[in-house]
Amino acid sequence: MRNPSNRRAVLAVASAAATMMLAGASLAAEVWVTNMKSADVTVVDPDSQTVIATIPAEAGAHNVTFSADGKLALVANVGANSVTLIDAEAKTVIAHVPTGGPKTHEVAISPDGKLAAASNVGGNTITLIDVPAAKAIATITTDEGAMMSVFSPDGTTLYGVNAKAGNVSVIDVASRQVTGKMHGGQGSMAFAPMGGWRHAWMTSPGDDKLLLLDMAEGKMAGSVDLSGEPHGMVLSPDEKMAYVVRRKAQKMSAVDTASREVVKTAPMGTRPDMVAIDPAGETLFVVDRDENKLLLVSASDLQIVGEVAVGDEPHGVAYRP
Repeated sequence: MRNPSNRRAVLAVASAAATMMLAGASLAAEVWVTNMKSADVTVVDPDSQTVIATIPAEAGAHNVTFSADGKLALVANVGANSVTLIDAEAKTVIAHVPTGGPKTHEVAISPDGKLAAASNVGGNTITLIDVPAAKAIATITTDEGAMMSVFSPDGTTLYGVNAKAGNVSVIDVASRQVTGKMHGGQGSMAFAPMGGWRHAWMTSPGDDKLLLLDMAEGKMAGSVDLSGEPHGMVLSPDEKMAYVVRRKAQKMSAVDTASREVVKTAPMGTRPDMVAIDPAGETLFVVDRDENKLLLVSASDLQIVGEVAVGDEPHGVAYRP
């Protein structure tokens, strides 16, 4: 572990990450953006549309994920082959945890906040991290292009998205073994389960499609044609709409998840990348990578309603309630 903080601080924050917020407690809404070239995180107040903090990470700060209670942030650093643990309330770095990489692209955290899974796209592996101890404890070989992963709601299964192989590895967390494979998308950058985890939507930039996966069968149940490299994607809170960033087309599309039809498309910056949404489903937050901006977008009509200057070459984005 590089640059560790005081051991007690690590354990205190990690313990907080494993505990849900007390009833009635609330936090001011924030949007976090990871910046690859400036190797940091920009924290934005979406209401005032101002930057409220800049937090150092490591080279190639790529994607950011929060614990269930929003108190711990984890940043995957694709250039440093590490994960940065951040106290999201104090806006301070707890530790930088080496993953072994190469190219640590994304990090997921278990529902109880005790385990993190860092996907190493250059090494076809997933590194498991003990969050309270702030150290890597295991490496699992998946398949070509380990891009991202998602924990099941009970934390017993990890789904690893392999972009180059075009499949999804099913991993038993307890045994740390790959127990199966499901169909996936070429170059997939997003995987969003829905309907009680009966299905999952995923982008397939290599095929210019949005794909619907039957989780029980492990096979595709449908698709939507979306030219221009469908990249980042997020579901609305009610799961009725999928908002898809079409990076090369410089557009965003809203897809009706029931009819599987595109209902709206609008221009979106010069190189839109990843996207997040607020819990009310009213505002989308889109990273404009070439212009170093966070775009605030109305979910109802996909119109840009605000923009905030962030760091150098932003990529990842996440909403912290």
